Amino acid sequence: MASWVSLLLVLLCRSISQAQEESSNAPHPVFNSESTINNVVQDPQTGRIYLGANNSIYQLGPSLKLQARAETGPKEDSPTCTPPASACQKTKPMPNLNKLLLIHPSNQSLIACGSRYRGICSLLNLSNVEQEIYYCDSKGERTYVANVEDNVNVVGVMSYYKKDGKTFNVFVVGKDYRNSDSSKLISTRILDEYKEWVVFETIIEASTIQPPFNIKYSHDFRYAFKEDGHIFFLLSRTDGVDTKNLTFVSRLCEDDQHYYSYTELQLKCGAENQYNKVQAAFVASPGKELARAMTESTVYGKVSPWHKVLFMVASSDDLDGESALCMYPMNSINERLVDIISACYSDNGKISGVPAVYIPYSSKAGEFCTSNIGKDLLKDFKCGADFLPSPLASRPKFALQASAAWTSTSLLTAVAVAVENDHTIAFLGNNKGEVFKVHLTAAADEYGKVPGDNIGEKVNKNLFFDLPQSHLYITTEKKITKVPVQTCLQKTDCKSCVELRDPYCGWCVLEGRCTRRSECRRAEERNGWLWSPGQQCLKILSFYPPNLSNKKTDKIQINIPSLPSIGPSDRLKCNVGSFQSEGIMLDSSQVSCDLPQPSDIPKTPENQDFVAVSVRIFVNETVELAEREFKFYNCAATVRKSENTPCTACVTSPWGCQWNTQYHTCSDKDNSIVGPNIIGHRKRLECPQFENPDPVLIPVGYETSISFEGINLDNYEDRVFTIGTELMKNMEEPVRKESGRFYSFNGFSFSYDKSPETSVLFYMKDKRTGNKMDSTLNVTLYNCSVGREDCSLCKYADSKYNCVWCSKQKACVFKKLCSDSQNTECPNPQITNIVPLFGPMKGGISITIHGSNLGIYKEDIKNITVAGEPCIHQAEKYSVSTR
Repeated sequence: MASWVSLLLVLLCRSISQAQEESSNAPHPVFNSESTINNVVQDPQTGRIYLGANNSIYQLGPSLKLQARAETGPKEDSPTCTPPASACQKTKPMPNLNKLLLIHPSNQSLIACGSRYRGICSLLNLSNVEQEIYYCDSKGERTYVANVEDNVNVVGVMSYYKKDGKTFNVFVVGKDYRNSDSSKLISTRILDEYKEWVVFETIIEASTIQPPFNIKYSHDFRYAFKEDGHIFFLLSRTDGVDTKNLTFVSRLCEDDQHYYSYTELQLKCGAENQYNKVQAAFVASPGKELARAMTESTVYGKVSPWHKVLFMVASSDDLDGESALCMYPMNSINERLVDIISACYSDNGKISGVPAVYIPYSSKAGEFCTSNIGKDLLKDFKCGADFLPSPLASRPKFALQASAAWTSTSLLTAVAVAVENDHTIAFLGNNKGEVFKVHLTAAADEYGKVPGDNIGEKVNKNLFFDLPQSHLYITTEKKITKVPVQTCLQKTDCKSCVELRDPYCGWCVLEGRCTRRSECRRAEERNGWLWSPGQQCLKILSFYPPNLSNKKTDKIQINIPSLPSIGPSDRLKCNVGSFQSEGIMLDSSQVSCDLPQPSDIPKTPENQDFVAVSVRIFVNETVELAEREFKFYNCAATVRKSENTPCTACVTSPWGCQWNTQYHTCSDKDNSIVGPNIIGHRKRLECPQFENPDPVLIPVGYETSISFEGINLDNYEDRVFTIGTELMKNMEEPVRKESGRFYSFNGFSFSYDKSPETSVLFYMKDKRTGNKMDSTLNVTLYNCSVGREDCSLCKYADSKYNCVWCSKQKACVFKKLCSDSQNTECPNPQITNIVPLFGPMKGGISITIHGSNLGIYKEDIKNITVAGEPCIHQAEKYSVSTR
């Protein structure tokens, strides 16, 4: 019964694995919009996706299947038309651009604000956006929320408002203004009708958070979010004078019904605020490892894994197309904001005596931080008061600075951040349709790109995950794609798995799969899951014995550090080539296996003295744990490596072989065989051998007697030896025994003309047996004629060669091969070519004269004339005899 259960579990695991792999290789879900997509939101309860496009609101399932579509345009409108619609004149069909989408969870509706009638909104049913819950275009200016212009971004966040003991649903909006628009940057919009209020009406009036009409500011709101009782807006703006953008995060207390607490903090990204304009942002916990790295850097202060961090991508006004990711712990943002507020309320707007605060959107001069609240009372006014100055903003010197965590030569337009197994991954989209995957550590590592077909299309700032955080939704101009955050299962072996460097992935050792940790059943066991960026696979570190003769068999101990826990139900198997045996655990990292019989060991290759056989360790039949080659050596084959020194090759091999001078054989080490004819491993100096030839320079065409030494020849008394080499054309010459340990032979008339000289190695043979003895008789054979075609070149040869110019032979030859009187004078110089052959009458150009016998040294050139006119000899370009 137990075996059936095990089989079913294996089959179930395989079927799940196969299904996951097929899923990872399946085409990515895609939805194409008929018009430009401006906004995307996700219902956190159902996972549904809502697209706010021009003239349409799309409702999609989590797999991007279309569920419903609400047509919002084109409809009758006019750029200057303000509700009520009945008062509008000169209207015409105009597109309705979606400007804002928000999930209103308490009544299951979708807030959709467009460009029609200067930006009015509607409430749509979350379950079916074709059903309109609320729409009214007759309530006047107080109900238009967004903006009519294409390039004005609108952001918003859900909140609450308390009045008369009741709590009302509201949303807080941030947007820029234009000439035909309200100058309110921030507004709070009611979602319920109450007394004189109508739905979407502005219920908080704060004239201080609106620029004066005589100073032109330009705002670009990019992100809005709530955190710890506050509402935050992330925006870039000019300051009304300079056109350079500055990035700010602004904060409101969520229960501040007058915006008294509105404070702006400048954020600087990169050295000297190199990346000054925010493009997109994402708020998430940093994870354990990134929090540790940020803390250790000492730049961010103490960062906890559970505290939030603002991840922001920003571009440069000065460096075209370049951008970066910067990180700001929310604790640091809040602490700096408190410093700014405290400075204004208690210290005349100064920090350490330096002005730190100013009033934005104000043209008034003079002192403004004149209150003097005791520091012990500041907590009572953390959200401001009507008698305290507002709004406030930090001066540049007190901006919150962050280094660029990762930079790009493209324009980053989107960011989403996830934590997997305590490690943080940033997905960064750009204006070319690419989404980079970056492992955020002390040194950020870009380890890949998200797959997809979005090249050339700007990635929308709305980049986010599905509810299980296993997929990423990527939106471009008219398309949204759902892609997996990882592609672990596409890798089928540990090496390719760890080469991904993907923090999501690791090698599930006992299942033989590349998976997320959560998908590996035994990941929590010791070494059960090997993390991809760790760059470590299970491997065989060593064998004992480390190798074995091909004439023997034995058990082998295999050392596998980091071997996972092998349970009682796990079965180990060893494959040594085609031979299989059962593996036995000796300890936590040692496995014992049987080796094959000598008859089953593959033959030693011709050019080697060993055969390498793959040793593979399997668990549960099919899952390979580790592999490494094991070498079966062949001592008899060691002489193949150097036939001229067989004894030396034998005893210096790594296999521990020994040489038998009696039988002229190399065999496995055997301590039972001893005697003067046995030369042990590493006893090279005891090998019988011939060495030290004299002379070492041998001319071609002349028999030169060579003497040399023979050592360790006690076992070769009265033996006759012969000498030979390949250049002797299969001829062997007898060797004479001289006095002591010296030998000689008469020499040989060599023929060789391929190069001026070549190395010649002589072999020595025992004439009786024909066996080659160790020989290091290496000489240099040279030919005076090669490369010395004329007299000057011949005389320029090194004197050690004894080369002379033989006029009778008209050649450069070895001295003893010339019967002439060996004249010391060379023939007259000959000119064979002049480059160039033509030139101007007035001269003034360089020429090169080619020929033979043009001297031996540059000093031999006494003078040069052309057409009777002297030339200057460029001695540094002289070449012996020829130029």
